[in-house]
Amino acid sequence: MNATDEWYDVSRITDKSYSILEADDYGMFLIEGEDRAVLVDAGAGVGDLRGLVTDLVDTPITLVVTHTHWDHIGAASQFDDVLVSPLELPPDGRIRIDSLSDEFVHRPTQFTNRWVDAGNELPGDLAPDEHTIDPADADPLPADGLIDLGDRSLEVIEFSGHAPGHFGLLDPATKTLYGGDVIHFDHNLYIMFEDCDLEAYVDSMARLKELRDDGAFDVLATSHNEPISGDDLGIVDELLDGLREIAAGEREYEIVETDWGEARSYEIGDSEVLTKTTI
Repeated sequence: MNATDEWYDVSRITDKSYSILEADDYGMFLIEGEDRAVLVDAGAGVGDLRGLVTDLVDTPITLVVTHTHWDHIGAASQFDDVLVSPLELPPDGRIRIDSLSDEFVHRPTQFTNRWVDAGNELPGDLAPDEHTIDPADADPLPADGLIDLGDRSLEVIEFSGHAPGHFGLLDPATKTLYGGDVIHFDHNLYIMFEDCDLEAYVDSMARLKELRDDGAFDVLATSHNEPISGDDLGIVDELLDGLREIAAGEREYEIVETDWGEARSYEIGDSEVLTKTTI
């Protein structure tokens, strides 16, 4: 086992996949196939993620990045086979912390400093101010939208809005949808970054509802929440209705300060939706 095992919290989510949680908040998923495994996202990049996942499965591993925000590409440079939406792949084929904008450049050290200030430890000899996220070579997703695992294929589902090339992966064998940040921390929605698109997010939430209603998935596994299933999937309807009202200018909001500057804050049930100050 590798030297940073205690940094990650690993558990089974289905009989064919693992949940991997980094520093309580940054989730990844390892999906097992007969000929290949897929790791969904690369977290904040502090630990030896590649060492961890290669201990869990015996097949080659493809890292699939749902979008290129900092906390999804953290350990991407540790992997040789990386896939990303062509909408977020720079011309030189290397994804970076500032591939989309420079909003996230300071987030790695901000995260590690806050972690240590809260009384927690980092693995190894890493100093909080030294944490960086290295560029990673990547290739575009398959044109047919399918990722072959040998015994089955995962289906790429477009969920743009939070990021221009944001997508999820649907595993038909387990009826699990790995949704990235389609629903964010505490069932909130983040639509306040430079590359966010409110109208696209409305369409993505409608797509999520349609897939649920068609029975395509029973479990929605997102990066920053416990898996959502059963009656709890009703939150999709609530969020979709609220997003449509926000887009139509029918919801009240307040201006709040975030790590990325000012944003509009809307309440939808128990969820908060953060958007740009002008939409």
